[in-house]
Amino acid sequence: MHTTRHVERFLSDLNLKTCKLQRKRNNTITGGARPSVPFVKQQPDSNKTPARGLERQPCEIRQMSDRHQPHTKCPRLRLSVWSGEWILKESLFRTEGLSGHRFNFLTTFSSVSETLPPPHPHRPTLRSLGGTGRYQMLQLITISLGAFGASFQLLDNIFIGREITDHQCSPPSNDSLIPAKLHDVDWNSSLVKYGKCEIRIASNDTGDVQEHDCLFGHSYSYSRELSFRTEFDLVCDLTLLGGLAQSFVIMGQGVGAVIASIVSDRFGRKKVLVGSQFGLMAVGMAIGLSPSYAVLGTLKFLVGAIQQGVVTSSATLTTELFPVETRRLTSPVGSITWGVSSTGMALVAYLLRFHTWRYLQYTLSACSILFLFQLWYVDESLRWLVANGKKEGAIKVLERAVRANKKDLNDVLRTFETTALRDVQKEGKHTLQLTCPELEEMQAVDKDKSSSSNGQMTSPDIDEVEKKLAKKLEKSKTEKLSVFDIFRHKRLLLNAIIIWCAWFTCAFTFFALMMMSTTFVGNRFLNYSLISIMDLPSGLIFFLLVNRVGRKRMTQILYTFAGVGLLSSGIFRIFEDIPALATMSVVMAMLGNTGASGMFGAIFFYTPEIFPTNMRNQALGVASFAGRLGGMLAPFMTALSEIVVWAPGVMIGSLCFTVVFLFRFLPETQGKELPNTVGDIKAWYKPINDEKIIRSSNGDGKPVKTAAERY
Repeated sequence: MHTTRHVERFLSDLNLKTCKLQRKRNNTITGGARPSVPFVKQQPDSNKTPARGLERQPCEIRQMSDRHQPHTKCPRLRLSVWSGEWILKESLFRTEGLSGHRFNFLTTFSSVSETLPPPHPHRPTLRSLGGTGRYQMLQLITISLGAFGASFQLLDNIFIGREITDHQCSPPSNDSLIPAKLHDVDWNSSLVKYGKCEIRIASNDTGDVQEHDCLFGHSYSYSRELSFRTEFDLVCDLTLLGGLAQSFVIMGQGVGAVIASIVSDRFGRKKVLVGSQFGLMAVGMAIGLSPSYAVLGTLKFLVGAIQQGVVTSSATLTTELFPVETRRLTSPVGSITWGVSSTGMALVAYLLRFHTWRYLQYTLSACSILFLFQLWYVDESLRWLVANGKKEGAIKVLERAVRANKKDLNDVLRTFETTALRDVQKEGKHTLQLTCPELEEMQAVDKDKSSSSNGQMTSPDIDEVEKKLAKKLEKSKTEKLSVFDIFRHKRLLLNAIIIWCAWFTCAFTFFALMMMSTTFVGNRFLNYSLISIMDLPSGLIFFLLVNRVGRKRMTQILYTFAGVGLLSSGIFRIFEDIPALATMSVVMAMLGNTGASGMFGAIFFYTPEIFPTNMRNQALGVASFAGRLGGMLAPFMTALSEIVVWAPGVMIGSLCFTVVFLFRFLPETQGKELPNTVGDIKAWYKPINDEKIIRSSNGDGKPVKTAAERY
């Protein structure tokens, strides 16, 4: 009776109301309730063979059929599941006199072991909707439309700020202000020579030549309104300012990557996506009205920050839209839309090549009007809704998906209620985690605090059990993580550092190649199109191989491909006086760009998979910020190539090979659901059980295989 009283008090503390709700839901699912197990005491019978499943075995988790929950066994205690009820049974208490005691714990159970998380709660729901149904594909395509506005505002400097080298100093006009010491100069005389960046004035008497800057501006062989470089006279000593406009965009990306990701995790992915698209259109139009370079540079910084809201939220939305089996679809679709949009920008620029750069800016900015389709059709991420306790919103999304995919609503909602909502901490519900080591420790407490007399045992110290379970209950609540938690966990920090290096190299490689595209021989529109279209084969390669070789290895292959191509290109440029080797340099650079184009898609695909849910978008944003640091250095590669022609290729290729080596220390995420907690990530690096040998209970000294060895 004493033991019974303690157990009843313990069950009351675990909130019986929640237990009844859980039982009611399970009864609805199974069509009938499993009879509760009474608390009875049975006399131990050592002659009887232990019941099936109660023999001494190391802790393990066995996946049963779809209509059963995961089955867990421990050396002394067993937790079995039937219709949501977890029944704690005795196993090998034959000598302690506790045989036959049964404790019926009705709890909301989320995980049996920290080292091996249970099946992901969202997987059954996403599968029940159909992995690649009409709903998912239309959502993916609509989200991917953001690539048009994002790519246009990111790379339009190549056309609206194109460099025109055919220019010279202008002679003074009728209203020009002439310095007093030069009033006597005949500006139309043959003694005055107008160069590209200086005016040479020869003396008629002494023959001395004086050099002056372009005092009256510059004149160009084309209309000065074709580029903001020419309109604002960003030539000669001010040439650096023209290239710095692209650096302003990338600096803005670095800031926006962090801010947009935090806002997205807090307020939702869709709000950030639609709001950023509208912001791109508004700020892009304002750039076309810039009266000076200072205003243009400020707006370029702002448009870079907003652009990251589109990129990070789109990547997270598409990643969280699919189950793990079909998630690879996001990479080729993203690569195709990005390649089409980039190539389309070259077409628009070609059609408007004789008009002012402001018209081109207006046209490219107007393409962000596609946000109206996203506002109307794109739904909020189901994972985000569940993780933030927005059950009603999640159900609305499921209803819409069911209608589009022509699935049975009751089946989907039933799966959703019994899986995805199982871990939501709402209306007094809690998550209880019992691990095998803790059960062992709890039994040790019973052994130490219980005494026997003629084979009869007193009640175990239930208070100790309660304390341990309450402590575990507190730890198992939904994690509220921020990006700063990366520095609290060594494994997360190591992963983050490697990812940051990969992003730095990826952006550095991509932007350096894009900026240097105008240095190739031929038409600049064609050169840019050839580079941009490299996204298409790289996306196809990724799609075909990612599930065969794995996410991590696929990323390594693309970095290796880029490294070999660019390193070879740099070496061939040493001998560019030889026509054949000069051609090979260009070919290898283009092949390297195929790898560089795929690197962005691969790293975008891989990064969200190695961070927990409530940190995922923030971690993606910080990684993107690291990439922008590389992007800010990319414009200087053109100047470096003029000094040391082979340096850019060798430098970029070496960085790519460094990343390939560092990726050896990252986990493979193929076949794994997105991690919800830090513990899920740590479980990827741990064995299912401790690797120590567990001896059998009969004392024969023979080792029992661990679960890791058994499966």
